[in-house]
Amino acid sequence: MTAFKTNTDQFIKQRMMTYLKEQGYNFYQSATLLKLTQAEREEMSRYWAE
Repeated sequence: MTAFKTNTDQFIKQRMMTYLKEQGYNFYQSATLLKLTQAEREEMSRYWAE
């Protein structure tokens, strides 16, 4: 694993967040399951419409 973030990593996390949302998880549960950092949570929250 590399020490830097790639666009692929970000894409996979966005797809996993979408999948978890479709499965009925809320944002907090999804972010916790994926172990997102605070910066990633802020980034993903822009795409999360409840």
